Amino acid sequence: MAPDRACLRGLVATGGVITSAGLVLAATFAALGVIPILFLAQIAFIVAFGVLIDTFIVRSLLVPALSYDIGRAIWWPSKLWRRGVETTSRD
Repeated sequence: MAPDRACLRGLVATGGVITSAGLVLAATFAALGVIPILFLAQIAFIVAFGVLIDTFIVRSLLVPALSYDIGRAIWWPSKLWRRGVETTSRD
């Protein structure tokens, strides 16, 4: 399968799981924000905000868009890059 089609297929299959896991993790860190120690509340907010940015912007938009644009070169660190990835669809 071509990398662009594989990226779209993977995003459809795992998008809901990634989003719900990110929301749960952010809510867990945000729950630490009610601690009366100001330093820990600030850390909790920063981490929860970072997890939300990672969930909605990085993992849902940037990584799929980058792999869609790069195409076959997305596999450069593995053996798939050296021998070539099959680009014909079999599904």
